Amino acid sequence: CLLGTVVSATMPAQAVHVRAAITVDNSYALFTGTGTAAGSFERSDFSWPTTEVIDFNLLPSDYLYVVTSSDVAVAQGFLGQFENLDAGYKFYSNDPQWQVMATGLRTNVPPNYGAPYTGSSADLTLLTNEILDANAGLNPSGVPHVSSWVAPTAGPVNGSAPWGTRPSIDTAARWVWYNKNRDGTDPTTPGFDHDEWLVFRIRIGATPESVPGPLPVLGAASAWAWSRRLRNKIRSQST
Repeated sequence: CLLGTVVSATMPAQAVHVRAAITVDNSYALFTGTGTAAGSFERSDFSWPTTEVIDFNLLPSDYLYVVTSSDVAVAQGFLGQFENLDAGYKFYSNDPQWQVMATGLRTNVPPNYGAPYTGSSADLTLLTNEILDANAGLNPSGVPHVSSWVAPTAGPVNGSAPWGTRPSIDTAARWVWYNKNRDGTDPTTPGFDHDEWLVFRIRIGATPESVPGPLPVLGAASAWAWSRRLRNKIRSQST
């Protein structure tokens, strides 16, 4: 057992094949990195009617970072689908393991309104500094001096107005955003500056979380009934 532990500890982690389908109103830049730093710029896009599909090979400990900004007019939102093609897991933008933080650094200069949207050393440094600030609770979102990462607030499903159906993303996916008011209301409409620009992230090694449906509940009830019958049978045989 000890030998097995030593061998497994020295083996390098195996990369995970991930496929992402993303669109953001108004725009986004996609980075990969660790929990404390931006590592690599992947791409940016400024047209929400298009859906980009990107394949990655990343370590389970790596993170996807989606930097987003909007023109704070009409609507804003992040819609995505992420598949672990090795394990068969599928995440949506509204999966509870997604985190978002608000930087409060938005400028009035389009198209990215001050957000880091390139692979330049300056943009990688800017994003890394905001990740570190968020980890320390120094950004407008979250708990001060604890963490600025919070759960995104979900809006309507893919297919809803004003965006219609975005291709390559399941209808189960929902548009999400950070809600500056923290009152549980839909932050995707109307247009509003929710302390942008925003950064969404998820760890590659995460597994999807979902609310238990009726089948598991029924299964638990059946198991309880069966165990009760078994206890009664044992009790009757012992008397």
